[in-house]
Amino acid sequence: MEYLYIITIGLLIFFSFSLLSKGKKPLSEKVISIWIILLLFTEISFLLYVKSLAGRFSIFITFICDTHLVHGALLFFYVKAFTNTSFRLKTKHLWHILPTLILVIFKLLMNFVFKEMECYTGGVCAEEEDNIYVRLTFFYKFIVISSYLFYTWKVACQYRDNAKTPREQMRYGWVKQINQGVLFLLFGILILHLGKILFPDLFWEEVLLGNILATLFIFIFLYFGNSYTYIFVSPSKKRFLNLSESFNPTNCKIEENHKIWEEVFTKLESLMKLEEPYTEGHLTINDLSVKLNIPVQHISQSINNLTGKHFNDYINAYRVTKLKQLLDDPSNHKYKIMSLGNDCGFTSKSSLIRIFKNQTGQTPSQYLAKFTSNS
Repeated sequence: MEYLYIITIGLLIFFSFSLLSKGKKPLSEKVISIWIILLLFTEISFLLYVKSLAGRFSIFITFICDTHLVHGALLFFYVKAFTNTSFRLKTKHLWHILPTLILVIFKLLMNFVFKEMECYTGGVCAEEEDNIYVRLTFFYKFIVISSYLFYTWKVACQYRDNAKTPREQMRYGWVKQINQGVLFLLFGILILHLGKILFPDLFWEEVLLGNILATLFIFIFLYFGNSYTYIFVSPSKKRFLNLSESFNPTNCKIEENHKIWEEVFTKLESLMKLEEPYTEGHLTINDLSVKLNIPVQHISQSINNLTGKHFNDYINAYRVTKLKQLLDDPSNHKYKIMSLGNDCGFTSKSSLIRIFKNQTGQTPSQYLAKFTSNS
């Protein structure tokens, strides 16, 4: 099992070097650099434990154990900075150190003042199986890290709701995988602790199993991180492009096009609402191109990409809405439906019925009859 720790330590050293050697790192990469270095020391403590050296390095191992709360804070700050490039660490964020300080002070008092724990001499608090204070420290850590995970997930969900470009969706996928991984790890550790209490004969190696689970999480974390190479690697810009905060040319082109589509669509919507050109029976996209002085291709792309509809469906949606407004007005009930349809741009009765039913689920006559019945 020690080989797993050694391999993971080697990978963490590699990724630490990759991140630290990058120039002009954004805040998110600075945070994850600290996080990976802390994971490195955590893995070293696991290796010392499995090599039965916990007693010789008890202070180091206990200190690393206390810093588990810092992982929650680093996860939160990383996701905040990764999803919001304008985010900056400020003095007020120092209060996030408080949960760790509370834990350290509590353990120091329990170890050296009240003599109720032996973490700093034994090296691993969890080996004190029947110590209520050891169990309290674990559940305290679980609650704190769960809180960080909850607020981190809220930040990720907010970013997901605003992620429109492929680049943003790709970045959300990375954040989502980190959150899910930490969640599974957290509940895996919880199951081990509860299992130790309820089934001590089955979970006799609680610490070892927990260390293995955490190591597997780190291993998988690095594996998925490698597939998102723009996070960890800063290759030569002559051959590649660092995508951590900059743009891939393809994604950049997509975002540039998206802005053009939005500008065109805004002008198109304004024309449709103010002048109602859709009421013209044989309106074509070329007609709109002339009215707006915008290329046909830009109009078509803006409709397709921003509404998911083709040009005819987009125009017919306005016609159906207009017809429904006319049918809702009792003063128009004296007119034939087809007459009102002509005013909305429909050129034949068959197309009127077919389009109206496709978009509303009922024919114009059924719609009018239902309206009349309700009245």
